[in-house]
Amino acid sequence: MIRLEGAWWLAAALVTLVACRSARPRTAVPEGLDPASVPNRTIEVTAERFEYTPGEIRVAQGTLVTLKVTALDATHGIAFEDFGIDVELPRSQSREIRIYAAEKGEHVFRCSRFCGLGHYGMKGKLIVE
Repeated sequence: MIRLEGAWWLAAALVTLVACRSARPRTAVPEGLDPASVPNRTIEVTAERFEYTPGEIRVAQGTLVTLKVTALDATHGIAFEDFGIDVELPRSQSREIRIYAAEKGEHVFRCSRFCGLGHYGMKGKLIVE
């Protein structure tokens, strides 16, 4: 039996969890952004055997980034939680992902489809400078 006076920490943890999960991600490309008015950069990325190549991507703030992502060996996924992006990458097919790098910072991307024993370590970083 849980004593109510001793369970304050549980209530605080639940409130924190709900607040963190309900935070809205940034928009990947703001509505109304004119691609011709900002710098554009296209980067080819591969997903294979539990890693992305390149695993670290650096772009200048204010750049519209197009990632051309190809899974080489199996079905993978790529998810940018900060931008609400989750794209399946079927084997040998390319997908394009567009992100406007509006603010400086780091954005982790991860494989979002289970791809084997190394799946949970399959991640990379988009660094906006």
